[in-house]
Amino acid sequence: MTTLTITNPILIDIPMPIETDRLIIRPPMAGDGAAVTAAKAETPDLIRWMPWAKNAPDPAADEAVMRKASADFITRTDLMMIAFERASGVPVVFTGLHRIDWHARVFEIGYWARTSARSKGYVTETANALTRFAFNALAARKVIITHADGNDASAAVIRRLGYPLEVVERYGTTLPDGAVVDQHRYARFDTNGLPHLDVRW
Repeated sequence: MTTLTITNPILIDIPMPIETDRLIIRPPMAGDGAAVTAAKAETPDLIRWMPWAKNAPDPAADEAVMRKASADFITRTDLMMIAFERASGVPVVFTGLHRIDWHARVFEIGYWARTSARSKGYVTETANALTRFAFNALAARKVIITHADGNDASAAVIRRLGYPLEVVERYGTTLPDGAVVDQHRYARFDTNGLPHLDVRW
């Protein structure tokens, strides 16, 4: 059994940004709301999976979310992040470490990509980088990724990263249209077997 020193999460140092050869991943900042609005506007299929996507794109509302996420990052209650394409500076993947248990050191990775950034491997690269970051920078014991039944694109990312299936929770999640479907949960306990990726922070 591994024992970690318990500390106030706000005192935990979290090195940023996370960088790969193609991406720069950092927490949200004031001023990011407009970019989020633009990404949501070009990605209408989000409404199938994300309850918050039911609301029309709203720059003021998205800016408020980004500022709240920035504050949550500082207090370590949630670690939302944005992956920017290094070559263009455009935000391509919206991601983070969520549902954090700092005592157990358990984190859940979430992600979505704007339509124009899909089929380029950015989501897999982002999730790979965050998996490595969680274990190597934050002393994770367990990293989780979930997907709703039928979300084949998300499932493909999880398979590419070699996450083993932990459980299928029957009727475990409700989709924005009200359908209640199974939720598939995958978990890693180390980085063994992850696809190679040069990542630094």
